Amino acid sequence: LFLLLCLEQLQLNNFGIALQSIFAFGGVGTLIFSLASKDIATQLVSGLALSASAPFFVGDDVEFGNGIKGKIVKIGWLSTWIRGSDELITKVPNQQIANQRQANVSRIKLCQVTQKLRFGYEHIDDIPSLVEDMKHEIEHVCPTLITDGSRPFRINWRNFEEDHLEVVVDCHFEQPPSGDAYYSNRQEVLEAIARTVKRKGMKFAIPTSISQNIDINSRNDDNDDVEGQKIEG
Repeated sequence: LFLLLCLEQLQLNNFGIALQSIFAFGGVGTLIFSLASKDIATQLVSGLALSASAPFFVGDDVEFGNGIKGKIVKIGWLSTWIRGSDELITKVPNQQIANQRQANVSRIKLCQVTQKLRFGYEHIDDIPSLVEDMKHEIEHVCPTLITDGSRPFRINWRNFEEDHLEVVVDCHFEQPPSGDAYYSNRQEVLEAIARTVKRKGMKFAIPTSISQNIDINSRNDDNDDVEGQKIEG
């Protein structure tokens, strides 16, 4: 064996190749292969763990901690494919899924609708009756609203802010938080809020920053009109 190695070394040297380089390359290749194998093995273990725990199935709507959300279209040993609302399909490694928060929206039976409403200080005396009327209106138009005390149903005047009074609406419903039924119910809540505000003769407060921008743009338009008139004159 020693003689064969010596002869091989001589032949390789004739071609300008050192045997140590071959061994060195072999060591690096082994390291690369080991790391790649370890990564694949980790992915396989994560895939097996997902299959065993079954946190979701093909067709389920999911949300992950990294912001990825959509419908599961395929679950593989190494990766999972998710179709977003924009129809783009994202391939997510199973190891990444296993190491973050997961929410299976399809398995949730209840949903929540919340809104923060802004009113000017000129309506300060109207807020208490507005809150009560708004509660009655939402109860009337939303049959799936939970009112038995197991979940909160609150409409409260919460804060005195710098440029407005803050009212918070917090409702829970006996229906999943996805699909057409969810968005139709959410619209019913918003329409109920708008009807109540209109019926009370009130208006929502515009944020100060937006109001200031509108005022500045209005003044600029007026100045442009004046300058145009001067030029024409």
